[in-house]
Amino acid sequence: MTVSTIVFILYLLVLIGIGVFTYLRAKSISDYNLAGRANNRWITAIGAESADMSGWLLMGLSGAAYYDGFASIWIIVGLIFGTMLNWIFVGNRLRVATETYNALSVTEYFEKRVNDKTGKVAVVAGIAIIVFMTINSSAEIIGSGKLLNATFGLDYSVGIIIGLVIVVAYTFLGGFMAVSWSNLFQGTLMFLALLLVPIAVIIKIGGFGPGLEELYNQNPGFFNFLSGETRFFPALAIIFGGLGVGLCYFGMVHVHTCFMAIKKSSEIRDSTFIATTWVSISTFGAVIVGMLGAFLFPNLADSEQVFFIMGSTYFPPYLLGLFASAVMAAILSSVSAYLIVAAAAFGANIVRRYAKGIEDRKLVNMERAAILVIALIAFVMSLKSDLVFAVALLAAAGLGSSFGPLVLFSLYSKSINKVGAIASIITGLLVVIIWYYSGMSDYLYELIPGFGASCIALLLGTKLSGGADAETVALYQSFVAKLKKKK
Repeated sequence: MTVSTIVFILYLLVLIGIGVFTYLRAKSISDYNLAGRANNRWITAIGAESADMSGWLLMGLSGAAYYDGFASIWIIVGLIFGTMLNWIFVGNRLRVATETYNALSVTEYFEKRVNDKTGKVAVVAGIAIIVFMTINSSAEIIGSGKLLNATFGLDYSVGIIIGLVIVVAYTFLGGFMAVSWSNLFQGTLMFLALLLVPIAVIIKIGGFGPGLEELYNQNPGFFNFLSGETRFFPALAIIFGGLGVGLCYFGMVHVHTCFMAIKKSSEIRDSTFIATTWVSISTFGAVIVGMLGAFLFPNLADSEQVFFIMGSTYFPPYLLGLFASAVMAAILSSVSAYLIVAAAAFGANIVRRYAKGIEDRKLVNMERAAILVIALIAFVMSLKSDLVFAVALLAAAGLGSSFGPLVLFSLYSKSINKVGAIASIITGLLVVIIWYYSGMSDYLYELIPGFGASCIALLLGTKLSGGADAETVALYQSFVAKLKKKK
């Protein structure tokens, strides 16, 4: 057995160990879904961003930069500012709001925020979350197959099975507590890989300058911020498509779950700085890897393999296991977050709704069963696609459109109700799917029309149904009062 294989196996054993350790500590539904609201600023910040960025950071974004060159700047700007604004405008308010409304999941918060006693909001939200989290999981599972195929020569289908078994094991055991601690460990691995790999390769090839000059001779359009596009509207679509990625963050319920799980809302400010720094350095590192790859390996059949190929070409074999661990960390950190959020939506919104008075222990077991089912569906979907970046962007657009407007309006406006909430979620979901499958995404990223339509549906649905009732407004005002006391 090679050293690289041993390193990779040790990494997987650490994850299983975290799962067993947290299994012994997760005693209640709050422990399983929110880690007992006991996470510190570092676990919250790095855990949230590693769950968010996922395998597409090391594979999808570097692969996009391989082809798009300097036009990737718009995605970087969208990611950094979207991350920062989400932490600033949502983080602290959502932590206080979910405590005020005594909500253990984002969907339970939606239900209580609009004072929906019928449970329709929570069920609709739960279904939308399960759909898009399953799509997200399939994107990451695709990445695990590519990783183990490129690194160890395993068959693609074998690779996705191994990745899925590991992530299901520790998520199944420890829930969000396991997800939080494993994502701290894995996020650190990702950060170090994206910081050190491009620096080391640049030093080995004698600097970035010769590579840039050669790239310019091969493809001058690589250095164009608009991919050589001179027409106004297509150029505008490139800019909006990249910047629009930032809008996704307001609907990233798996990131919002991290906000909810922090021990003190006062620590959100420190977490904001940590998270923004992590994202800024990591995204630039991924893009530099892609650009270096375009110079060093100009004829790759699959650009999403550029990080693996660079690692195996320029580093000793015994480090290959470390690089494989870094990429698998990006993949598994996200899959675990997607699975636990989808399972929590199932438990809090569907099981509790139709099995009133169910014990915590039984509810946790039902959520564990849901993790297995959702993971199996994601596995089947991963057999039919091969592009991590495209699938991940679709799921992000769905989450951003379905939940982004509702999250923002719920935290900053007293005037929303359950009709508007349901209309917003359904409209965002449908517009994204229709826009994507109609081929319109070739001209404009589906998130932008989806987000806009969802906002209109929320406001129009609320207005036409009579607005927020007195009880809903009173509950919102109690949240605002508690928020002021926290400052």
